[in-house]
Amino acid sequence: MNAIRMGIAAALIFFAGTAAVADSNASFPKPTSSVLPVYPEGARAARVAGIVRLWFTVNGNGEVAEAGIASGNPLLRDAALEAVRSWKFQPNILPSNVRVETEFVYVLNVQANEGEPKLTVSMTDFRHVEVVSELYVKPIE
Repeated sequence: MNAIRMGIAAALIFFAGTAAVADSNASFPKPTSSVLPVYPEGARAARVAGIVRLWFTVNGNGEVAEAGIASGNPLLRDAALEAVRSWKFQPNILPSNVRVETEFVYVLNVQANEGEPKLTVSMTDFRHVEVVSELYVKPIE
């Protein structure tokens, strides 16, 4: 009976440990190289923001083999897809030829002073990329 309890306890510890690893960022790497995502000028001028969801596969060398768009505003899609296609990961850090998903969140803020639009890109891991642009909008007088 004690052997059964010890087996159950070991199984619970194993599953708890794997759940913790699955939730940590360590299991979801960042690309080792990438072009900097852009906020498309047409989208910025039209004041378009939103989420673009994409999928991609990597090969054994860590290069994006295929990539596609699942959803998102047409004015934002190509910029997100270009960034994903440029990603390179450490070899074998992601399973080869397995489809994984990511999302690019495009946010447009108003900047206080006139000048060039500011751009901030942040990424915890490949699953979520934020592209924030600030654009000066002349106040109505």
